[in-house]
Amino acid sequence: MRPKHVLIVEDDDDAREVLGELIMALGHHAVSAATASEALRCAGETPLDLALIDLSLGGTDGCDVAREIRKVEQGATIRLVALTGYSDDLTRKTAAEAGFDDFIVKPAHTQAIEAVLNAKPRTGG
Repeated sequence: MRPKHVLIVEDDDDAREVLGELIMALGHHAVSAATASEALRCAGETPLDLALIDLSLGGTDGCDVAREIRKVEQGATIRLVALTGYSDDLTRKTAAEAGFDDFIVKPAHTQAIEAVLNAKPRTGG
């Protein structure tokens, strides 16, 4: 499997750093963003396979970030993964409606990250 390019969108510095280190330790490339605007810039400028997006970004809803990423040229092919401390059905439904492909409840365990890294690539649409 070729290394994937992963965007981490997380406003908690420690969580963002740990996720980035894990992704790189698993043999992939990681870029990170602490804000919605940084995430959208990265999604528009950087070839990405996967984006891990915190649903509760400071001042911004991660679902809004997902909807905006889907609007950029490459946005249809990026696998979007919601990261959240909530696992209720409403949160899952809201994330799916916003365009997320997968859902990981925090704290994100290595096996969950590996599963989304190994998932079939998104082909768009």
